[in-house]
Amino acid sequence: MSPGRRDRLRPCVTLLFVTATLSACAAPSQIVATGSDVSASGLGVTAASISADPGPVPMALLPGRITAAAEVAAARGATVTVAVLDRVTGARTIGGANVPLETASVVKLFIADDLLFRERIGELLLTDDDHALIDVMLTSSDDYAASTLWDAYGGPEMVDRVADRHDLTGTVASDSSWWNTTTTASDLLTWYDDLLSGTGGLDETATTRIVGALMDFDDTGGDGYDQRFGLPDGLPDAIEPGMKAGWMCCIDDSWVHLSTGFFGTDHRYVLAVLAKETVTYGEDDPEYGGWFLPDTSFYDAAEDASARHARETVTLVVADTLG
Repeated sequence: MSPGRRDRLRPCVTLLFVTATLSACAAPSQIVATGSDVSASGLGVTAASISADPGPVPMALLPGRITAAAEVAAARGATVTVAVLDRVTGARTIGGANVPLETASVVKLFIADDLLFRERIGELLLTDDDHALIDVMLTSSDDYAASTLWDAYGGPEMVDRVADRHDLTGTVASDSSWWNTTTTASDLLTWYDDLLSGTGGLDETATTRIVGALMDFDDTGGDGYDQRFGLPDGLPDAIEPGMKAGWMCCIDDSWVHLSTGFFGTDHRYVLAVLAKETVTYGEDDPEYGGWFLPDTSFYDAAEDASARHARETVTLVVADTLG
């Protein structure tokens, strides 16, 4: 149990793994289904082999790596879901419960998608200022930009439209605030795959704007928060990474952090890590042993020790899984 965590039960590690290869991405002769099994805990495990070109990420080894990474996260007070997609073979591996979690700023992907799609079909005429807001909303996770666009162009209906168009069955808009939208790791893999493969309805101009902004991410967000946690810091040598991070506190007295994005030649791999960690302070921190919660709706958590602890957890998970 990490020092300084409030006196709560340590989260248990219950992992459900789903590994699949889409037949559209490989010839039938390359796919050998290994069937399914049920573990002692009653969880189904389904697997299929990868095609003849496995690529630099050993997808077959990911379930074991994710299990180990999740155990490290649990020791730090966090529960995690890790999802990886190989866009060449179609193989995807998802470790963890794969249940909906608040998106925080990751919903900004959906806001940008909806606006640029509606612009393409002639439903909206976006201004230069709107385009600038989309860019800064993605590169520096600017909350003012997101709120401005959310209020001006439909709010939760934007998420509903994106979920319908991409068949994101686990994504639900919030009626209150954009950051309380919920999604799943599986849905995020699907959304990124649609974006990068050009099958989600966006034209080349819109796709280039979003992908370019995600690759041009700022090291710190508009609020001064370090947004290199997860993919950027966990895979510092990754080829052509692009990312969108999300963070907020507190949901059930816990930090929520998401690290999502892509990396590899031609954006081959998609990664989504969703983490929820009990607010944790070390013994040398003034908040140790207390009940202070760094509520990001009014508290500047850029230098908060519990935020740093939670960010480091996500980075460790990425490094242990893919490093």
